[in-house]
Amino acid sequence: MPKIEEFSVTVAASKSNWWGCGVQYTRMLTLSDGTMLATFEQLNSGLEAQKPGYAIYRSTDGGKTWSLGTVVRETDKTMQSEWNPFLLELTMPLGDYPAGTVLLAGCSIDAAHSTASAIRLYASADGGKSFGKPVTVASAGGLENGVWEPHLVQLDDGRLVCFYSDDSDAIRSQKIVYKVSEDGVAFGDAVDVVASSVYTERPGMAVITRLGDGSYFMVYEVVNYRSGAVNPIMYRVSVDGLDWGDASDIGTELVSVDGKALGSAPYCAWSPAGGEQGTIVVSGTFMREGTSNTGTDLFISKNDGKTWTTVPHPIPYDASVTNVGYSNCIAFSQDGRTLYALNNPLKDDNSGRSQIVFAAVDFDKLIK
Repeated sequence: MPKIEEFSVTVAASKSNWWGCGVQYTRMLTLSDGTMLATFEQLNSGLEAQKPGYAIYRSTDGGKTWSLGTVVRETDKTMQSEWNPFLLELTMPLGDYPAGTVLLAGCSIDAAHSTASAIRLYASADGGKSFGKPVTVASAGGLENGVWEPHLVQLDDGRLVCFYSDDSDAIRSQKIVYKVSEDGVAFGDAVDVVASSVYTERPGMAVITRLGDGSYFMVYEVVNYRSGAVNPIMYRVSVDGLDWGDASDIGTELVSVDGKALGSAPYCAWSPAGGEQGTIVVSGTFMREGTSNTGTDLFISKNDGKTWTTVPHPIPYDASVTNVGYSNCIAFSQDGRTLYALNNPLKDDNSGRSQIVFAAVDFDKLIK
């Protein structure tokens, strides 16, 4: 087999008009033609003449070089596209959208973050070079009772599912729900996925990947967890992507065989490499239990989540710095042999600002 080229490159670096660390909540997507897309949050609200938006960077050489393609911005003058972007390429037609359409979901909110929020969905017919006007998946209030953190899944029958965090339920502080669409325009009623019976618990930030047997694997954080653990990462599995079991069940804590545990803002991906059942990989923001020399370890399972071990993160960062490493993401090449990571470590110039870094590593070498 050909040797896998390992490298890391800077995709984007924060400028003087970005707040604090500047960039976080990375997301990436490899299209069917091999083009790679990357996006992230820009914490520049109120500091630019234009509204904040989702910068879409493109690479056509396997991630070695990146260029800014477009910036997607909210069209409602009372709102701004500020948080939680997510990218998906349709593998099957969805309503009037053909296979190959790129969808971008994100969270818009009013400038004061006090009165209104909405999950918006944008579509691109040209591989992410440009996006049309958004449709609304869900809407609610401001920071105290809003909607956040969308994650898109296309089911095997072609329907689109948008998972998101919902603060608007009067009897729960926050829950994870989904809505289903037949056409990518109209969405059905919200269905509870994780809705704790303990009011103060806040499950959120759901991310889903498909396992080798076709089942759906979800990770999410739980803020204010009943045990006192700080933002533990939980997981659960669904056969069809819609039935996740009893919504009041808070889930299973993700803990390694040697007692390490992740905290806050997880991401997950699956590779066919690593064994008969392939390998699940989960990233987080900080080590809730145990230590790591790379910010957090990556947690891996070769038996569909029954047991977990750890490996170093490919893009080291200082997890003690606020926002750095927050909701960093991982993905795989089509054959599963190359692990891709996208993260926001601090720049090396002592400025205290962050950058978006992409890395490609030999997955077999990482986990052996």
